[in-house]
Amino acid sequence: MNMKQLVQIVTLLILMACGTKNAFDCDGGVAKSQCSQRTKYENARIALDDGDLDTAITLLDELITDEPSNYERYPLLAAAYAARAGLDILNIVTSNFGGSSSMLQTLSSVIPTPAALGSAYDQSLVDMNAANEVLEAIPAELRSSTSSDKYAASAVLQMTLYQSAYAVMYLNKFTYSASGYDPSRLSSMTADDATAILSALAAAGAASGGAAGSAAQEAIAAIQAQPGATDAEKLAAWSQSAR
Repeated sequence: MNMKQLVQIVTLLILMACGTKNAFDCDGGVAKSQCSQRTKYENARIALDDGDLDTAITLLDELITDEPSNYERYPLLAAAYAARAGLDILNIVTSNFGGSSSMLQTLSSVIPTPAALGSAYDQSLVDMNAANEVLEAIPAELRSSTSSDKYAASAVLQMTLYQSAYAVMYLNKFTYSASGYDPSRLSSMTADDATAILSALAAAGAASGGAAGSAAQEAIAAIQAQPGATDAEKLAAWSQSAR
């Protein structure tokens, strides 16, 4: 990840930070428009700034439905879904995917676990998948690293990170119990589960999001090199060896 990409993604996702006065705050910020005339987009930005992710998602989804070709809003909606999924956004963009740690180890500190969320984990997975679906709705040529659109670099990097996070979160569904890490659960992984995990990793690698994309590609190669007759068996072996 180069510095330009980092600045772009942090500028976008800093909306998730708490305690920052926003540009539309009538109680202390510098109002850009009269409070009685706030637009839906302004209210969505305020909700993001305040950490009111449910409201932000509702408003941004409505805005995208009303103007589906306004792709600048898609990365914001994806960020809101990822934050609601429990992804530690401000830390993931600075994660060292090029170090000696595996991608699995790198992501472990920024994603929730089933042990931490309990019954809410399935909804967390749904939200993480939704973040990816939002970004995939942007035409491929407009979320390319070669696109001149100002949101493109952020969308590429987000997609790489979110697909990687989704893959690891999905895998963790089979490695954690309520009491913590439990690799014996890996035997319950089905062929469809393995396909979904590998597809997410492949999408992350194809997004070309710098070091994170390379880490996803390396993870796929490492998985395929593991012993086992099926993808599920290879994933199970990699999950234990890469931790």
